[in-house]
Amino acid sequence: MHQSKEEQIFYQHYKDLLQLSYQRGIPMFSQFAGLSEIELAMRALLAFYGNHWQEGKHAVFYGGYPEAERKLICFLPEEAGFDFKDKDFPICCVQIKPVNKKFSDNLNHRDYLGAVMNLGITRDQIGDILVRQKETEQNSIMAYLFCKEDKAELITEINRIRHTTVMAEVVDFSETGWKPSFKEITGSVSSFRLDGILSLAIKSSRTQSLTLIQSGNVFLNGRCCTENAKKLETGDVFSIRGYGKFLFEKTASLSKKGRYHIIVKQYI
Repeated sequence: MHQSKEEQIFYQHYKDLLQLSYQRGIPMFSQFAGLSEIELAMRALLAFYGNHWQEGKHAVFYGGYPEAERKLICFLPEEAGFDFKDKDFPICCVQIKPVNKKFSDNLNHRDYLGAVMNLGITRDQIGDILVRQKETEQNSIMAYLFCKEDKAELITEINRIRHTTVMAEVVDFSETGWKPSFKEITGSVSSFRLDGILSLAIKSSRTQSLTLIQSGNVFLNGRCCTENAKKLETGDVFSIRGYGKFLFEKTASLSKKGRYHIIVKQYI
């Protein structure tokens, strides 16, 4: 598959980390990687170990919480037998919230990202940014930002975003009570093929969906998928570059015309 110059650089970097881990017998961490970079890392693992490479044995991927899209990659030496846990990753969660919610701007993902990058921190030092846009009884509008451990102290110095005075502190994400929010999309399909479900999810034609799939813009359960006829199962997560991330729920309900009623949940 043709790789751009940037992709070649990432691919070579992951090969170098793999080689260092193997030679030194120690875990080697990447920076935060998006879906495309994770796919390149998997190709590097395949080239290095062949088809017998295993997630958990040769590499572990983690972004601070189970549904993370941006993740650190930990390359593991094959014979060392490391039992690597999520807590072993050098990741911190920083909570950023307004000091006075009455006078808070409606801050979005770009606002929080811009505030962090204005500190001189690069994008590959930052994982997902989760913005809680609806106030609940327990939590006001805020964001949870995942970052490299050595950047957390600097990020907690943020005290203003746009016109909003904020406070930032490191928190234990497992104790925040955060749950993903979804927009539910319902409809019917003739089968559980990826192209048909994708068309329903983004309201596109089958031809447009096929183009997105074949151009490498669709990721199924974290892996690039170019197989338009791939059958989806309940719980499968697919991401479409430029459109977002979706959770598929299969139902057994059939219409009179023999079409399957399905639910697709879009992460918001």
